[in-house]
Amino acid sequence: MSLRHVAAAMILTLASTRQAASAATDDYLRGYIDSWIATNAPAVAGRVTVKVKSGVVTLTGALASPEEIDRIVTAVGEIEGVVTVVNRMSVEQGAEKRRWRTWIDWLRPPPGRRTVRFPDGDLFAGPLADQKQPRFHMTWQSWRSDTGRFNIASAGFGESFGLVRWPRGHEGDGWQVGISGAVFAVFNLDSSSIDLLNADYYAGFPISYRSGAWSGRLRLFHQSSHLGDEFLLQLQDTQPVPQSERINLSYEAAEILGSYDKGGARLYFGGTRIVTIEPRELGRQRLQLGAEFRGNPVHWRTSRIVAGLDVQAWNETGWDRDVSFKTGLMFRSPYGDARSLQALLEYYNGHAPYGQFFTVEIEYFGIGVAFAF
Repeated sequence: MSLRHVAAAMILTLASTRQAASAATDDYLRGYIDSWIATNAPAVAGRVTVKVKSGVVTLTGALASPEEIDRIVTAVGEIEGVVTVVNRMSVEQGAEKRRWRTWIDWLRPPPGRRTVRFPDGDLFAGPLADQKQPRFHMTWQSWRSDTGRFNIASAGFGESFGLVRWPRGHEGDGWQVGISGAVFAVFNLDSSSIDLLNADYYAGFPISYRSGAWSGRLRLFHQSSHLGDEFLLQLQDTQPVPQSERINLSYEAAEILGSYDKGGARLYFGGTRIVTIEPRELGRQRLQLGAEFRGNPVHWRTSRIVAGLDVQAWNETGWDRDVSFKTGLMFRSPYGDARSLQALLEYYNGHAPYGQFFTVEIEYFGIGVAFAF
């Protein structure tokens, strides 16, 4: 036998060995996934068909709801050895249409883990209509104040980031510690240089908790407010808010919010105690309550109607109610906590929620987009 024939035989032997090893690995992985489904999701065992080829897992079958599909796809994708998951599962015809998980969207920890570092999402959902929740957004607003009507651009840059989560009890329950930061800025679109009116800087440490339908958050934070240079240089009648003497508005505060949700509806309530503030004579108590709604998926299983009403009152402004309302569509991935985009209409009536303009009463309508990561 020539060397060429020997080499060819060796190559064929190696190829067949690799194919056998790959098939054995795929068989093991398929058996492991079947076992995981039978143990952790017995209600769907026998309704999901698993095929594995070179680490690519294909799932087929019909389940009762999008939530069940999301859970299986997410869990299988986290199993060691799985390269990717091809989801060919569908919702059973005639099955009751159920809501997505709305207020507890977060990834379950791997089996045996008592803590989760850098967890996805949060145990307490930040109020949708609260103007000072850390988020990325761009909004056009039509202001009406005592000095006239103006077009305003409002922008926010910020996010909350989970550091550690301690799961407990049922899925979604637990404690979480995080960090958050944001900048909130407003610009006068009717001025020649699009003047920056005000920028608020925020940094905080949220501690959140959930038990079933109840959730809460203690947030320790700092906020400082800074007027724009162009605003300080302009005459009073060219800006949507009156010229006033600049003050060093800065404070540290503790906020406590509690929430109860059922299905797609949610109520929340709480207040803020300002610990230190400059100027010192300003009021230190603030109350807050609100309601929210998140509807069923409306198309593509990736969008839903959302709406929120937020009411706040500060003793510094005589407990006058500041009302904020937002509604629109939220677009997101159907698989776990993923990035989302919100297209929102909004209305506000009350004292300006922007820093040093807290004594100015405004009313505005707006339209904008917000992003979650």
